[in-house]
Amino acid sequence: MDLQKLKEIINSDIPDKAKESFIIELLANDEKVIPTLMLILESERKTSKDLTMDMNLELSRAHIYIDSRPEIKSESKESFNKGFILDEIAKFYIKYKGIITHCFNRFKDVK
Repeated sequence: MDLQKLKEIINSDIPDKAKESFIIELLANDEKVIPTLMLILESERKTSKDLTMDMNLELSRAHIYIDSRPEIKSESKESFNKGFILDEIAKFYIKYKGIITHCFNRFKDVK
């Protein structure tokens, strides 16, 4: 794929419709475009699968923590603590920064 030519098209001052046509023409003439697109799709699928698995893990941890809280449930389980849960959730958001966001500002400055 001619990335330099693609960059030139994208950064040009021509109208977006013309950019789209030039990009389609550039890709259509590239013999390696299909394998490249397949690699991109494979990467996207893996990221999506990893995200789903990690999200399920974090939600399960949160669920176990909620179930173990005495004020929520009469039986107290001491196997998980709040610090551990918060650290693991913070790691999750750091790992997927730029892919997912949260609805609170708790992890805004986590690095």
